[in-house]
Amino acid sequence: MGRNAEIKRFDSTPGGQPMDLFQAKEGRLPVIIELLRSPWIIRASELSMPEDTGTGKRLNAPVAVAWDERRCCPSAFEFNGRTYRVDAIVQVWAVERRWWTPRRVSRRYWRVLARGGTYDLAYDRLRKCWILAGIVD
Repeated sequence: MGRNAEIKRFDSTPGGQPMDLFQAKEGRLPVIIELLRSPWIIRASELSMPEDTGTGKRLNAPVAVAWDERRCCPSAFEFNGRTYRVDAIVQVWAVERRWWTPRRVSRRYWRVLARGGTYDLAYDRLRKCWILAGIVD
C-alpha cells in the first residue's frame, strides 16, 4: 500500500466518540488524546536538527518527576520553577540505540498532557535521571 497505509486504515469514527467535535459535553480532550495516539504523528523528541542546542521543541532538560506507584507512570513534573500536574498519559515507548557503543541510549518515554500542553518526559536508564525530552505542538 505505500507510505500512507496507516492513514488509509485508520478508523476515523471510533466507538463512543461524538461526530461533532465542538459539541462534545466532555470537551476536546478525548479527541486530542485519540489523535495523538495516531501512528503517523511524529514525536517532537524524535526531531533532530543540526542547529538544535537544547532550545525549542527538543529540550533534553533535567526535570524532577513525581511517580505514581499505583498507576506506574509520572503524576507531575517540575520545570523552570513550575509544577505541571499530568492530566493524561497519551503514549509510552522505549528507545534503545547503539547498544554496542559507549554513546548508547536507553530511555523510556511518556507523552503526557499537562497544563494545556503536550510534553515528552523520558527516564534515562543509563544515567538514572528524568529529562523533559520535548514539547509537542
